[in-house]
Amino acid sequence: MLFDGHNGSAAAIYSKENLLNNVLSAIPSDLSRDDWLAALPRALVAGFVKTDKDFQEKAQKSGTTVTFVIIDGWFLTVASVGDSRCIVESAEGVIYSLSADHRLECNEEERERIIASGGEVGRLNTGGGTQIGPLRCWPGGLCLSRSIGDMDVGEFISPIPYVKQVKLSTAGGRLIISSDGVWDALSFEMALNCCLGMSADAAAEQIVKVAVQDKGLRDDTTCIVVDILPPEKITPSAPPSKKQGKGVFKAMFRKKSSESSSHIDKEYIEPDVVEEIYEQGSAVLAERLDTEYPLCNLFKLFMCAVCQIEMKPGEGISVHAGTLNPRKVRPWDGPFLCLSCQAKKEAMEGKRPSGDGARISSGSD
Repeated sequence: MLFDGHNGSAAAIYSKENLLNNVLSAIPSDLSRDDWLAALPRALVAGFVKTDKDFQEKAQKSGTTVTFVIIDGWFLTVASVGDSRCIVESAEGVIYSLSADHRLECNEEERERIIASGGEVGRLNTGGGTQIGPLRCWPGGLCLSRSIGDMDVGEFISPIPYVKQVKLSTAGGRLIISSDGVWDALSFEMALNCCLGMSADAAAEQIVKVAVQDKGLRDDTTCIVVDILPPEKITPSAPPSKKQGKGVFKAMFRKKSSESSSHIDKEYIEPDVVEEIYEQGSAVLAERLDTEYPLCNLFKLFMCAVCQIEMKPGEGISVHAGTLNPRKVRPWDGPFLCLSCQAKKEAMEGKRPSGDGARISSGSD
């Protein structure tokens, strides 16, 4: 897990201490490996929302980006909010992006969502009509559309993560998770090229060193490198040098160009090594907690889908209540939310006021 906090460290520390347990508590026990992997995307959404909800009850105004990676054999599951990014390079030298960038400056879809939910998006106004800096959400002035915390900005700043699940080939690959301080200085390919042949520990140190030399230390610059190796490779080693023509970028979540890093300007081609299992970036909780048969039967009927508290029959509120989902015309269809989590859902959708006040400063904005 990688956290990049702003306006203090409280949200990052709280998330570090609670997020994993909140995700795991949302996964039913005694599942087969296949069902466990299938349950992960929904559990990640529930865990992120619960962590945000519990932290906001502490009335602290800090926030944090999160990039959460679970490695299970050759399967990678990545959940992210904010502008830290995660990539993987296959052993064949092909680069895949496994996260989305939730900076308002480069994500038109998220700008539209915040405005529709009751927020305002604009640059800092210095008076006299002069506007400077990146696009921000007001009140609060946050540059991001998704994070954990940031209660003073409003709950349309969503904790619902973008989730991507892929399966690597048995040749393995190199995983890099870095905060925006790295990606503002280096493209994905530059980061990988600068550490060819190095062990994972040395590679992480080298990437940070090169990023700081290129741009100077203007923001948090953190990097984690993990080598996923075939069983016969006992000692850690980097993927082989890329062959000519293999160092191309491939979009594993080709929805809109606004979701891609500003550094990625090369032509995308379809993946040929890494298998896409799951991808979803919607900020609509009803879409993210819904599951098709038979997985939906694995989740308890009388338990809140977010905070996991037990409810009496008839006490929960369907996550589809008030939605226009044609597949869920019956509001008594589950999954269900408790009253507190239903209020959280309505706030994120702009259906009730939330988030008063304005934040003065934010460290990594």
